[in-house]
Amino acid sequence: MPRIMEKKIIDIYKASKLALLLFVVFALLFGLPFYLIWKPVLAFSWQSILIFGTLFIIGVVVHELIHGFVFGLFAKSGFKSIRFGVLWEYLTPYCHCSEPIKLKHYIIGALMPALILGFVPATVSLFNGSLMLLILGVIFISAAAGDFYIVWILRKESMNVFVQDHPSEPGCFVYRNE
Repeated sequence: MPRIMEKKIIDIYKASKLALLLFVVFALLFGLPFYLIWKPVLAFSWQSILIFGTLFIIGVVVHELIHGFVFGLFAKSGFKSIRFGVLWEYLTPYCHCSEPIKLKHYIIGALMPALILGFVPATVSLFNGSLMLLILGVIFISAAAGDFYIVWILRKESMNVFVQDHPSEPGCFVYRNE
């Protein structure tokens, strides 16, 4: 039975606008309770700025590694199918899975970095009072805007269709049976 292939590409500029919106929304959703609970005093040192910058850079790399790890778990050829790079035109790092995987697995892989690097640290900050965790969590939620966007445009697809990352554009191919 022949397969139909449909290209689904996200608009990187819309994803950037979404990132800004997510930052504002989650800064308020997590920041307001954080402030009410902890009443933080803002004091920055060169050491804290250096630690923050280092954690941010590490987080960007880990974000892509999380994608790769999850996609590799579900890819038929495993981690041999995973490639990493940067779309220099947009200054956007990426993880590319070179073979199709089921949409339900693609969604897990797409959203896992937002969960691990964003929602978990932001939530933990409410319990431990770490302003740095709060800020990093909100930043990494908003950094997942492209991931949320691709999941959004795939939302009406059957969870059992196969999806493959586009090799050179931000998006994917959806494979359906005719």
